[in-house]
Amino acid sequence: MEVGCGPGFYSCRLADEYPQLQTTGIDLSDNLLQRAKRRASRRRLLNCEFRKGDAHALPASLCHVDAVVMSRLFLIVPDREAVVREVFRVLRPGGRCFIAEPTSGFRTRIPLSCMWVLSKFPYTPAGGFREPRQADVMSRPDFASLIGSQPWSSVKIEYDGWYQYAVCEKSGEVEAAA
Repeated sequence: MEVGCGPGFYSCRLADEYPQLQTTGIDLSDNLLQRAKRRASRRRLLNCEFRKGDAHALPASLCHVDAVVMSRLFLIVPDREAVVREVFRVLRPGGRCFIAEPTSGFRTRIPLSCMWVLSKFPYTPAGGFREPRQADVMSRPDFASLIGSQPWSSVKIEYDGWYQYAVCEKSGEVEAAA
């Protein structure tokens, strides 16, 4: 599952690379979901679907997913902790989560500014362009703290010059009902 899938880049790429998998992209934007569906259709990806959903409250029907991918989502969500809790909740025991977040505000502002400028042109879809204009880049300590807010059985965090990454695994033990 790709949370905050936008135009479906990772969902489609994973569905294409691994045809035995069923991928599901979740996003709140109807416009971006339509773009994602068109992308999957053009590539004839029958193992790729897209659903409307809020990263802060993922659909109950998506419980026990094998893996979650999120890229650049924490830049724009209002409650990062709620998103991490939801991802942890929907992962099956032994499931994994991959998170990629940029480390540079400058590199993030350029594409967001371009999207905002494009929204001013006459070919903007009905209903307007709803991409965020500002993004909040997380520091390394904030990223590590956010990732560590859930009881993962395993966490690996890495940094390169542009991104910070986390690969998290949920314990393989079934949680007892509270």
